[in-house]
Amino acid sequence: MYAIIVAVLLAQAGAGAEAPDNLSYSAELQPIFDRAFETAQGPRPEDALLDVKKLLEEAPENPRTYQVAGLLFLQKQQPQEAARALNRALMMGPKGELRAELLALLGIAYVDLERFSDAEDTLNEALELSPDQSTARYQAAVLAGKRKDFARMRDHAVRVIAAEPNSGAGHSLLAAAALGEGDLDRAQAEVKRARELGLDDVMVRAVEAGLANQRPSGLPWEVPLGMVLFLGLSLLGTWAAGRALSSVQLDKLRAGRVHLMRAEQTASERRVDRLYSAVLWYASLLFYAAVPMLVVLLLMMTGGLFYGLIKLHVPSVKLMAIVGVIGVGGLISIFRGLFAGTSEPEDGRTLEPSEAPELFRALAEVAEVAGVRKVDRVLLSPGVAIGVREAGGRFQVLLGRGERLLYLGLAAVRGLTVSELKAVLAHEYGHFSHGETRLTPIIGRIQTQVVRTIEGMQQLGWASLNPVYWFLRAYFFVYLQVTAGHGRRRELLADRVSALAYGGDTFGRALTKAIESGDTFQRGLTVAAGLREAGRPTRDLYRTVDATARGTPAPLRALTREELLSRPVDAYDSHPPPSERVQRVEGIAGKHPVEDAPALSLFADPEKLAEELGGEVLTRLDDALTGQGIAAREPVAATGAELDRLAEAIALHQSALSLAERDHPDALVLLQDSLSRLEAAAGAGDAFLGPPLVSLARLQLYRQEPEAARATLQRAIGLFQALPGHEDDVAELQRMLGEVPERQAA
Repeated sequence: MYAIIVAVLLAQAGAGAEAPDNLSYSAELQPIFDRAFETAQGPRPEDALLDVKKLLEEAPENPRTYQVAGLLFLQKQQPQEAARALNRALMMGPKGELRAELLALLGIAYVDLERFSDAEDTLNEALELSPDQSTARYQAAVLAGKRKDFARMRDHAVRVIAAEPNSGAGHSLLAAAALGEGDLDRAQAEVKRARELGLDDVMVRAVEAGLANQRPSGLPWEVPLGMVLFLGLSLLGTWAAGRALSSVQLDKLRAGRVHLMRAEQTASERRVDRLYSAVLWYASLLFYAAVPMLVVLLLMMTGGLFYGLIKLHVPSVKLMAIVGVIGVGGLISIFRGLFAGTSEPEDGRTLEPSEAPELFRALAEVAEVAGVRKVDRVLLSPGVAIGVREAGGRFQVLLGRGERLLYLGLAAVRGLTVSELKAVLAHEYGHFSHGETRLTPIIGRIQTQVVRTIEGMQQLGWASLNPVYWFLRAYFFVYLQVTAGHGRRRELLADRVSALAYGGDTFGRALTKAIESGDTFQRGLTVAAGLREAGRPTRDLYRTVDATARGTPAPLRALTREELLSRPVDAYDSHPPPSERVQRVEGIAGKHPVEDAPALSLFADPEKLAEELGGEVLTRLDDALTGQGIAAREPVAATGAELDRLAEAIALHQSALSLAERDHPDALVLLQDSLSRLEAAAGAGDAFLGPPLVSLARLQLYRQEPEAARATLQRAIGLFQALPGHEDDVAELQRMLGEVPERQAA
């Protein structure tokens, strides 16, 4: 840069030879000045130092002496000394062109010193004195570039070129300004012109480097950056919209009266529903749009990390392995999660119309009530689950042409009346009537795929270092939140469909019974396991479930009902509390008469179905216990009534333990009562009584009754001592007895 400036100044110095006499040198000093000027702008400017010293000694009153000194210091990159010399020259009061030249050089020094404000003032003063002063104009352009004021830089460059069209320096300035403004084509053209004029300086090379960096790498970096911005903003927008709409939906659901049916809704409520549906679909489609983007970003991130390690000469096998796990393992996890099968198993066996003709007539009635076509198949299972779904290909389901399946749990049906079962079925058909079963498979599929992908990354290790892992986690929780309000609303809407058809009170009773049946069925399985342990395996699962219900004391039934019906709901729960659902339909009159006959009357031979399905469950239970190493005892002959009494006693014992965990005041009395009933049903010398005796002793210790606990343990020891093969049990009980504290004296 300074070589150009020097060349300009040399030309101006030649003009300066015609300066007034008070600025001229003697005949002896003039050659020294000329030689100093020429040497200062050459490849070895330091060779001019002796001549400059001579001038300072012989002609210290001449401003040109300090001019050449300032130029020398600039060329030697000593801007502080240059500024001192040039200011000394200006203090001598030179006028006209010389003053403009000195100001131009001083502006260069100030720019190098990063005194940009002083540089701007100095250069402006030089241009006011001499608008065509090319050095000042050039340096003003450089200063504008440093300040990122590329428009002003362009204006100065244009003035330089206008004054001298073949100025390579002017074209290089214009190229730099165009590059700063993003006009790459103009920058390319101007730098090419500067090259044609023979210029090869720092600025030309800087512009060429800038063009090389921007043209090839702009697109590759813009694309992933755009992907990151799209994913981030989409996730943030979905979260904000879902949170706001979920809040609106939940506020509506908490209101005293909520318009769930489309015919009841106001225009504003319909708009909110449509907007919520749009957000839900957008959130679902975002996952499938994000997958290819995540693959691209993961590939680029992995490649960049490998390149960086190689470039930085970091030959760490461990780091390379970590990068490989993060990148390649992440890709494998994404594809495994994306293509993993998500089809739901058909839990149960197909119920033929001949096995339950009245049930299929009831299904046809309920379908007509809901205004939809009836289910294509009924899958009967031994448990309590009742639900519907559409099976088939993804697009087939979306178009409403999937196979409609009804899952019907026999354990739930056994406790319902005909009207109550129809009310439950109407609720399930309500999901069909509002098209929810079309979106539900997509929601379930996306949730399954995201969870499997996250789990795959966690299993490979180093998941916390993978940004894709954190995006998927954030997406999963955002998606759950978005679907939460939708899930709650669809349940209440289906409840209302049922209530309007068969009565709100009927549906409320059915929902309550179905929920309680689920708890009773699960406890019935544990009682069946206890009967097996006692050597009296049940042959009728549902009879054992009924005995379990009879053996459950009223305090536990009340607590369980309260816990099941009024369970707390968080932001990600898809169902409202059952108690709220019951309250919302309470008192709604139904259009169909109440039918109090047992729902089992709709089946041709319910006993046969119970024997078949219950037998399958008992076989699986026996296999599971055997697989855990719990061998069955030698069977003891027992009548059905004896099994019922033992089952009730086991149920009472388990209930007492559940109440003890809740610190219920009746737990100890019930536990003692259950032990008496177990002894009566199994016999006083049966080893089956051992664990219940130990449970009673522990509760007595907890209630600070050491004497009672000691007596119970001694009774258990006597029981096991009378039976062969229980030496280890006796030793353990004696250890426990030794730890029982002595009763303190009064």
